[in-house]
Amino acid sequence: MKTKSDVEPVKTLLSNQDITGEAPKLLLCSSIASGSDQGSTEGITPMAGIGKEHPELSWYYLYLSNKELKRYISVFSGRKAVCFRTPSGAIEERFFCFKVFSYTTSDHKKRFGQCAYSKEEYTARRDSARIVREAFATGSAEQLNTLTDETLIEGNGWLFVCAPLGQLERILSAMLPRQYLVTDYNTHRAAVIPQRQMEEFIYLYESMPYNMELLNRPLEDYLQKKQRIRITGGVFRGKEGCIMRLHRNTRLVFAFGNMTVAVSYLHAFPFEKID
Repeated sequence: MKTKSDVEPVKTLLSNQDITGEAPKLLLCSSIASGSDQGSTEGITPMAGIGKEHPELSWYYLYLSNKELKRYISVFSGRKAVCFRTPSGAIEERFFCFKVFSYTTSDHKKRFGQCAYSKEEYTARRDSARIVREAFATGSAEQLNTLTDETLIEGNGWLFVCAPLGQLERILSAMLPRQYLVTDYNTHRAAVIPQRQMEEFIYLYESMPYNMELLNRPLEDYLQKKQRIRITGGVFRGKEGCIMRLHRNTRLVFAFGNMTVAVSYLHAFPFEKID
């Protein structure tokens, strides 16, 4: 949906806002983390959060308290309207439908606890992976958003949104308390996650959540004297990172926006060493 340039946001303070949530711990962003990692965008045609109308769209993200996380998921997925004021002074409600995806540590831990290693669990993980593939192939926001139910989210965490940057900033300025996109440490602009990289992350989290972990230090801290490798097959083909031992398991560590992701069970992916 396109917004007109003559529409001004209405800043209506809601008395029930929770602004005491935990502040995000942003990581320093390196040249590796701030750019597209190897294999993330090669040969990929970007898809927009609302279909093919805006093929230039990228993924941006925020760190929000649990209450705000649920609220913004409803707004960005089109279930709640945003109020804007027109030049005539009238109040206008508008709905926006973007691709969204959320991640919280509490939800991730809950998946571990509920993992039953059963045929039903395998089928659920397979169906979720299929939805991710189809949603990114077709650019369907509605299909991808079926994976995110704000009523079931626990804890504070990250909200990823695929939308035009101008529309995101307009919506954020219309809602209070004011929330801000995570910025790149080097450029001081909104941090961007490439389409392919976001697809990899969601696919892995939905199909094998027990194989991944978000780390709380920048990638540079893990690169020193570590063996660098390149994945040569599977969903991560072309991705580069370093190998390290973490919790008695060999992990592939690579950049993800301003964050760092560790993937275990590397024997499932063919790879080659990089000198």
